[in-house]
Amino acid sequence: MIRKLRWKFSAIMMTIVAFLLAVIFITLYYTTKANYVQRSMGTLHSAMLENYPGSIREQAGQPPSAGQRPPSRPRRQELPLMVVDIRQGNYTVVKNQLPDIESQEAETLISLAESKGGESGTLKDLHLRFLRGKTKPDQTVRYVFADIYEEQNSLYWQVIHSSIIGACSFAVFFLFSILLSGWAVKPVEIAWQRQRQFVADASHELKTPLTVILSNADMLEKDRDIPKGQNRQRISHIKAESLRMKQLTESLLALARSDSGQESAVSAPVDLSFIVNSSLMAFEPLAFDMGKHITYDIEAALHVNGDDKKLRQLTDILLDNACKYSQDNGSICVTLKKASAKEALLTVSNEGAPLTKEEIKHLFLRFYRGDTARSNIPGYGLGLSIAQSIVSEHRGKIEASTDGFATNSFIVRLPIQE
Repeated sequence: MIRKLRWKFSAIMMTIVAFLLAVIFITLYYTTKANYVQRSMGTLHSAMLENYPGSIREQAGQPPSAGQRPPSRPRRQELPLMVVDIRQGNYTVVKNQLPDIESQEAETLISLAESKGGESGTLKDLHLRFLRGKTKPDQTVRYVFADIYEEQNSLYWQVIHSSIIGACSFAVFFLFSILLSGWAVKPVEIAWQRQRQFVADASHELKTPLTVILSNADMLEKDRDIPKGQNRQRISHIKAESLRMKQLTESLLALARSDSGQESAVSAPVDLSFIVNSSLMAFEPLAFDMGKHITYDIEAALHVNGDDKKLRQLTDILLDNACKYSQDNGSICVTLKKASAKEALLTVSNEGAPLTKEEIKHLFLRFYRGDTARSNIPGYGLGLSIAQSIVSEHRGKIEASTDGFATNSFIVRLPIQE
């Protein structure tokens, strides 16, 4: 549990870190891109006004009229440009500083620009950004193209560098989160260890007096000097409640040992088919006395690696649960088969009130007893927790399901012996 808590803590921290890094790098990327676009568009506008018919710069030799501001000084062109004027179908290359584009290709570039639509755009494959001027009274239209290869290359390497920095930062923060998670959950771990130790100690200490009580109850029950009646009935009650207490302490002790890892998983080959059949033989008379019948289909010679005693306990828990919660005159179905070359599938189903989604979610929690309709059935809500613990020790999976009408099932998947 503590390990899962630490991993959850680390996962939450890394999700936050990943989100912040993504926001930072995306913001940086688009800010840099916007600056590049602004610079190149400024260069395009400057070239558009240079010696353009009717522009302010064409009139720069004339004195400014009253109230008119003098023309601004030309901006320094930082990008290689191509300036093309179109008049009455004639293409005139005013300037060509593009290293890989010949002046004869001006018509092709303008066709590509016109296909993009709009007054400005980007020809990504050619690493060019263009600007289309307004048509002047003399029907002249100007196109200006700027080389943005360095811009695109710079953005590309920014993405690469950001990815590297982000990955390194993520790795550093991950290691930091692992260390921090250990410190953060330390109080929880200490409390959990103390609680686990208390349960184990209490269960162990209770076993001896309960054994003494049961022994004395057995002796009193066999004593013929005690007259029949209320005294013998009280002795029977003492024995029954002592047995229940003993079962509870044994269950708590088993869970405490599982939590502490004192019982290592046994990997001896066992015949799961034989174990399930043995458990069925023990429960058939009990089910018959309760007015219920068991049907089964057990595939022979299915072997798994594990502890035969614990696997028997697992099948007993599932069958006991099915007998308790199946409806009157209901049927219990047990199947064991090979689900795949590497997996055995054990299913225990019973007819009864359908489980709700909320019940399925909490069934394997300790001391969970479901709705009030089930509370009259004897038990402490520990059986399925123990079953889940046993399945986990054998590297398997257990789950509950319902058809929503009258059949509830517990499905166990265990790895087959290789």
